[in-house]
Amino acid sequence: CFGMSCEGTLYSPISLASSLLPSDYSNAPPTCFVVGAMSTGHILLEDHPYIEKMISISEYPLSGASALSRIMTGIEHHWGIV
Repeated sequence: CFGMSCEGTLYSPISLASSLLPSDYSNAPPTCFVVGAMSTGHILLEDHPYIEKMISISEYPLSGASALSRIMTGIEHHWGIV
């Protein structure tokens, strides 16, 4: 499970998908992203012990919809989904 925060390790959406997911989606293990959709503040590891690592897909705060769109676009590109 990965937490999303603009303070986490910065990845491009495509490199994020490449580093976390296998190239064959039929063998992909379940993967969880915790996206903080709040107007101020950010997700803290102390509040969510199930988060393994904090990651970021932008240097700037994003809305929940924008963050999810970027993540899914990276995954679609990685798996060749049109």
